[in-house]
Amino acid sequence: MMLLPGVYQVAGPSVSHFFDATAYLFPCDGELMLVDCATREGHEQMLANIRRLGFDPARLTRVLGTHGHYDHIGGAKLLRESFGTRLYLHSLDREQVETGDSVRTTASLLYGVEAEPIPVDGCLEEGDSFQVDAGVLHVLHTPGHSPGSCCFVLEHTSGLSMLFAGDTLHGGYHPLIGANLDIWPESLKKLTSRHFDYFTFGHCNPQLLCDADERIRCLVQSFGNYLNPWFKDFYRSYPY
Repeated sequence: MMLLPGVYQVAGPSVSHFFDATAYLFPCDGELMLVDCATREGHEQMLANIRRLGFDPARLTRVLGTHGHYDHIGGAKLLRESFGTRLYLHSLDREQVETGDSVRTTASLLYGVEAEPIPVDGCLEEGDSFQVDAGVLHVLHTPGHSPGSCCFVLEHTSGLSMLFAGDTLHGGYHPLIGANLDIWPESLKKLTSRHFDYFTFGHCNPQLLCDADERIRCLVQSFGNYLNPWFKDFYRSYPY
């Protein structure tokens, strides 16, 4: 689904597999780039979605990961094997992905599957930027949900600014995945110090959330007020 000209959501719980976090496709001068790339379970449906939009997945050259969790980058190895697609992550989430740590990547913790080692081809850093057909995509390092969590900010050719928040907004907390409630607020302050026209995040239907500054301010205000220990994982049945 097109969110803005040159910006497409191609994975997520309502468009690929219920394990999948949101993934976004960006054409860039004849090549294709993804922000996150779904799980092994959602891989084929994500590719079908890309083809349905009229793009050839063989042109997928890069995945920029918001962080190193299974629901966001679990299918990266399949892309690498099929198309030579390279994976980029922040260095602080690199080890868990390259060693196939099933807990720190959440694969076994939340999804009941084993992670597999995935090579990381390059590291993202604060201030990195990528030219895409839709504009310029900038990297913000926003640790908290995980040490290497990043957000991406698109300066769209229309003049609009859009935040891709990954799990920095709405993301879950558990010490086993490296989440840190002490540093997370600093990342949230980084977001509220900027202006965004729209935002989207890691677990939502295809949509642009408007009034972004006020929505993010309200999320930051609610952060950590009361943590929920009753969170349900995704691989076991909960009839009640």
